[in-house]
Amino acid sequence: MSTAVLKSKSALINHVSAQEIDKQIRRGKAVLRELKATLEDLEDRRELAAARKRNGGKAGTPLRQAAKELGL
Repeated sequence: MSTAVLKSKSALINHVSAQEIDKQIRRGKAVLRELKATLEDLEDRRELAAARKRNGGKAGTPLRQAAKELGL
């Protein structure tokens, strides 16, 4: 094969590789976003469990009163 053909094939392979790398980066970022959302949900659940434990046995705030206090 000529040098020009080899360079052409090499350029094509590098181009495809760059596209594949970009695709993998996008997938990785999507996975990280999903993991971050899951972690935030778990942190919220931990805070809720701690609040329930702290307030165990105490009367809660009625929904209507809470809505009124929040201006809903």
